[in-house]
Amino acid sequence: MINPHMRKCCSQNRCAQIDCVPCSRRYSNRLARRILATEPRQLFAIEFEVFSPSLANFWGWRTQIRNLIDYRRRVDRWWNSVELHVWLSHSQDGRVRGVLALDAVTEAEFFSALNARWPTTLHHISSADLWDAVYSAVRPEIITRCGPRQARYQSRKLTIPARRKRPAVIRNPAVADLVSSIDPMPILL
Repeated sequence: MINPHMRKCCSQNRCAQIDCVPCSRRYSNRLARRILATEPRQLFAIEFEVFSPSLANFWGWRTQIRNLIDYRRRVDRWWNSVELHVWLSHSQDGRVRGVLALDAVTEAEFFSALNARWPTTLHHISSADLWDAVYSAVRPEIITRCGPRQARYQSRKLTIPARRKRPAVIRNPAVADLVSSIDPMPILL
């Protein structure tokens, strides 16, 4: 019998490991389709320079950048459309790579907000090149292998999805008048 760990990864037998080329290609394809479904106006390949690229420091950096973007969203509603997907690269590189989807925020606004704290590089990409940009960040030879293996990309990535508008609740004024005009029933003792 063949060792189950030695089987070739294919559509019938998916190993779902970060160091498997077919699985990382499949993951890149799914994520690129999901990003394109939101119809972003501007797509960028993004790189951050993290000064101490251990997994624990990445988790701290992840919290800091999420807080920064949440703060910007509270101050300026145009930041609600910002979508960021990045992964920690191997420890020798010291970079965090991924893709950025901007809608109302300009490249200069985003760059000035984040480059003050972390050296940031942005490269404009087309929607046809999105898959290549995602795959270049999650390639097995690029992404870090430290951390838990069972969680796949969870401990190695940061995803900040765009905030979508909640559907407005339309209140019927006739129902509001009806509720306020109902008198309480008398109680018989």
